[in-house]
Amino acid sequence: MTTKTAKTSNQQKTKFLPDMDNFKVSLSYEGLTLKTNSEGKSIAELKRKYAR
Repeated sequence: MTTKTAKTSNQQKTKFLPDMDNFKVSLSYEGLTLKTNSEGKSIAELKRKYAR
C-alpha cells in the first residue's frame, strides 16, 4: 500500500546542515583541512567563498 501526501506551497523544505566539528572530521578522513582563516565561519559562508 502506498501513501500519497499533497504538499502545499507554504511548507518549507529543510536542508541538512552538518555540525562544523563533524564537517572537519569528515574532511580529515578525505585528507583535507580548513584554512586557519576559515575558523569560526559557517558552512554556508564557506560554500559561498569556495563556490566555482
